Amino acid sequence: MKVKAAIATAKEQPLSIENVEIDEPCPDEVQVRLVATGVCHTDAIVRDQWYLTPLPAVLGHEGAGIVEKVGSAVTGITPGDRVVLSFANCGACASCNAGHPGYCADFVHA
Repeated sequence: MKVKAAIATAKEQPLSIENVEIDEPCPDEVQVRLVATGVCHTDAIVRDQWYLTPLPAVLGHEGAGIVEKVGSAVTGITPGDRVVLSFANCGACASCNAGHPGYCADFVHA
């Protein structure tokens, strides 16, 4: 399936909006048709390499949409569900355990 993606191609350069091909969802993945999305400060600092991430990288993790497909191991979410997408968190660090996942110490690896 072809979709549009915001791609960081080089440090401190504008994002490139390109058509990319995506695979079917892996067992633990959910495919969402986005109806609203954005690029936030976290995406900008990844683009600028404050968090070393191999480039090129598809950025953008905040949005809202409708679940299109789910992987075979996904439970509790079904196609047609309306969802909000947000940041990742590890669920195990001191900030996550204190109820502050927005300050996750290991969100880059979550």
